[in-house]
Amino acid sequence: MKKINIPSYLMRTKWFLILLAVLALIIFGRTVNSPALTKTAIVLGAGLDYSEEDGEFIVTTQSVLMASSSSDSAGQTTYNTYTSTGKTIAEALDDISRKMGLTVSLAHCNVLFMSQSVLKLDHMQLVYPLTGMYSLPEHAILVTGDKSPREMLAVKIGTTSSAPYFLQLALTNKEGTNGMIRTNVKDFLARSLSRSKSAVIPYITLKKLPDQPITGEGEQKDNYEFDLSSTLVFNHDKAQVLANRQAETLSLYLANETFGAINYTSDKGERVEFRILNKNVDSKAKGRSITAEIELSVELLDVQFINSDKVLTGADPEIREAANKLGKEIEQTLTQLFELSKELNIDFLGLQAKAYQSVGRHLEQDCLKTLSFSPKVSLTVKETA
Repeated sequence: MKKINIPSYLMRTKWFLILLAVLALIIFGRTVNSPALTKTAIVLGAGLDYSEEDGEFIVTTQSVLMASSSSDSAGQTTYNTYTSTGKTIAEALDDISRKMGLTVSLAHCNVLFMSQSVLKLDHMQLVYPLTGMYSLPEHAILVTGDKSPREMLAVKIGTTSSAPYFLQLALTNKEGTNGMIRTNVKDFLARSLSRSKSAVIPYITLKKLPDQPITGEGEQKDNYEFDLSSTLVFNHDKAQVLANRQAETLSLYLANETFGAINYTSDKGERVEFRILNKNVDSKAKGRSITAEIELSVELLDVQFINSDKVLTGADPEIREAANKLGKEIEQTLTQLFELSKELNIDFLGLQAKAYQSVGRHLEQDCLKTLSFSPKVSLTVKETA
């Protein structure tokens, strides 16, 4: 009987089957469209609201939909906004997934709008499903405002069609500009779970532009702008909006980096504007007494309504005097913020956490009104090259 070379036979059969599989993929792969490849939705921004009356979460997502290369709208970008409700955040997001026909992932979400009703809830239980189940990045920025998250996500801002995209550019640019504080998911949880149990996030005011652009179809559509100059300070049951000089000063104290301009205006209307180049904050606690030294390195930007027979520079005494007076004003505003924090019992300056480093476990939980705070601010005017 003739012997069969089994290993050789099997080897030839294996390569024959592989060749058939490759040919099948080449032939049929060109004719079968895969939904995962031809239609992809990327969530740019999300919004969380909570109805105390219904006991339901109201979740909104805005995604960018990239059309497939085989469709008539190839290359076009469409922003779609979906809203759903649920007893849990996961239930609402799952319903949005069904509406979209895609699985919702927040891996590319850079901005999370949160209503003040949501901020009253347990922050850990609020954020954990988003970061764990839906891949919300810890660097995603949290914001709130004078409108619901659903309204904020739906409006057109400036020349863009996407509010989250606009905020991503604005809030990730330079922190501390004109009173703006950037708070991401990681910072939000760290402050909420700290000894101070308070947090700070940007408060956005929605403003309708008076002159509305006319579209190519001759229609006039509403257009809006975001005012980012305010800040919301809050804990589990109280909140307060800070604006103008208070928000700007809080940013100087809390922001990791601070850029932008600050100005001094005298009683006579004389105005000196400085650009912040660098900042250093050194806060220390000795028992229940906290001191903070803030050093600002600035350069002269502009001078208005100062009588002088020469062009003023940063080296002139008039400018240095204005810088010293501005430092005193910032000190006064910080002291006012401390008094406001005690009045509201919202430790948005983080002083209880600082005192705990000195006093230790003997420090009682709610001790804000037993602390003292002494800020000192100095401005060094650098010569412009």
